[in-house]
Amino acid sequence: MSKDNNLKHEFLNLRAGGHSDHGGHSDQTFLGNLRLAARTRLFLVAGLLAMAAFAALFLVIDKQVTAAADEFAEAEKMAALAAAVETGIVGARGEEKKFLLQKDPVIAESFNIRLEFVSKALGRLTGMAKSVTLRKPIDTIRDGLAQYDRQFSKLVKSEKAMGLTDGTGLSRELRNATEELQVKFSTTGYTNLAGQVSRINQEGQETLLSGYKKGVGEIQKRYQTLITFLKETKIPERRKKALQELLQKHETILLAMINSRFTFEEEAQRFDDILTYLGPSTSVLSGFAATRRGLAAEDLAWAGKISRIAIAGGSVVIVLSLMIVGLIMLRSMSEPIRVLANIAGRLADGDGAVSLPARGNSDSVGTLARAFDKWVQNLADLEQLRQKLDHTRAELEKTLAEAEKDAMVAAEAARAALLAEDKEEAAPRAQILPGPDADDIATGGPLSSVSRKLANFSEYVTAAASDVERTGALVKGLEDASRQIEEVDSLVTAIRDQTNLLAFRAGPKEQGGDNLVILSGEDKEPAEDSQFPDVDMAKRFDAIRDATNKAERTSAAVRGAMADVTRMAQEIAATASEQALEATSKLLNQSEYLQNMLDDVISKIQPATPGTLTLKGSGKKETQGKTKGKKKGKSPSKKA
Repeated sequence: MSKDNNLKHEFLNLRAGGHSDHGGHSDQTFLGNLRLAARTRLFLVAGLLAMAAFAALFLVIDKQVTAAADEFAEAEKMAALAAAVETGIVGARGEEKKFLLQKDPVIAESFNIRLEFVSKALGRLTGMAKSVTLRKPIDTIRDGLAQYDRQFSKLVKSEKAMGLTDGTGLSRELRNATEELQVKFSTTGYTNLAGQVSRINQEGQETLLSGYKKGVGEIQKRYQTLITFLKETKIPERRKKALQELLQKHETILLAMINSRFTFEEEAQRFDDILTYLGPSTSVLSGFAATRRGLAAEDLAWAGKISRIAIAGGSVVIVLSLMIVGLIMLRSMSEPIRVLANIAGRLADGDGAVSLPARGNSDSVGTLARAFDKWVQNLADLEQLRQKLDHTRAELEKTLAEAEKDAMVAAEAARAALLAEDKEEAAPRAQILPGPDADDIATGGPLSSVSRKLANFSEYVTAAASDVERTGALVKGLEDASRQIEEVDSLVTAIRDQTNLLAFRAGPKEQGGDNLVILSGEDKEPAEDSQFPDVDMAKRFDAIRDATNKAERTSAAVRGAMADVTRMAQEIAATASEQALEATSKLLNQSEYLQNMLDDVISKIQPATPGTLTLKGSGKKETQGKTKGKKKGKSPSKKA
């Protein structure tokens, strides 16, 4: 019996397109060349960049707003100083009018204080950087104030010389001259002339207070009347001359005071000219300050508006960018897991025509994909091994049946040979035994056939034992894949936990600086008065969490399916081991049976004469066949 015993297991290629002999690790998913730690660091870098962008945005906006605020403050200061200049000039004007009415030199102190205040304000205006265009008006105001001060000082000095308020100067001299005249007129018996002197003094005071020039003529007439009267009187010449000199002195003093008053009034009119000279410069100063203040206020309002828009828009862009980066990171992890979970479900359903992505990834997803790839290979090898074991079992049963049949034929032949030997006991010992049949020589006889079948059967048993060993290796590979799936499941759980810690906090509408991403396990309350609806943000994170939970459940299902496949492979391996052990036991029993049968046959064969070598040679040949059968029969037992 000749059979082509192909003991080399050539498994079918059940891998789908895209699987190479080396696992097909050339394909990668998005960011598949980065490990999870690298992606975490990348997200951390994105967060740091977002913080830096926030800081840069706030610095730029703060710089612009601060510049606008400083400009507005400078304009406010200039406007205040310009108003102080105007107020000081108006106050000095009021003090000047008050002095002209009251003729009190004490008022000059208030006037000087006002002018000093205006001078200080002009000095501060000159020190400002933006007052370059105001240098000419400021110099004009300084010159006008200097003239104003000199003119006022001149009037004050003139008023002090008259001494109307404190009774000094010309006023005291006039009073002394009046008293002396009245005394002398009274002593000479001209009391009425003393009354005329008092009347002249009264008219002089009225003229000094009113500034009415016609009163001077009346006063001069009265003096002329007194002089004429003195000339006509019969008073001694010496006394008359003294009275005339004293009267002239009185007239000179009074007219000097009146003329000084008239000069005072004329000089006071120059104040209006000086203030008219100051008017255009003060108007330019006030207008420039007011214009600058208005422009600075507009710039400040515009800077505030731009800052609010920039803070809101920049915060939205930065936060959205950070969210997009985070979603990209999460999707780069969750999408391959979802695909692998779907593939795991298909594998659990028995679909072997699957395409495994992410086998070239450097992260845990790549490890899981390569584990699935190995799982597919192991399933294919397991299927081939199952088919081979079924084929081996069928061949083993067929060989055992043929061996039993050949053994029965050999036993019948041996029994017939023994009967023939008993009948030939009476024949001479020297008779040459007949030679073996040509067919038996060609085929080797029944025992040789049984021996060859047992040897072939032994080879099948050896192959079955080898398949059992390979099944054990496959089971071990499946256990390794199960452990890797458990590690991936723990990784998915960690991702789920980290995702649950994500919460979006949008700042209030009036405060753009609180738009931050908060990583906290406690702060999960939605922000009130936020610029962005928390419902949309919550839906996004809920979708991410649902995908992660689905991946976790799918990973658990894959782990369960993997456990079922591993248990199935272990059962197949146990069944194959039992079948191989049973076949080995049967092979051993058949070998022992054949050996006992050969021993019985040989024990009943008489020793041949020296001339009969044919049967002896045949027996030797059968004995050698038996020995060969015994050796080949023991080999599978050792292997088993």
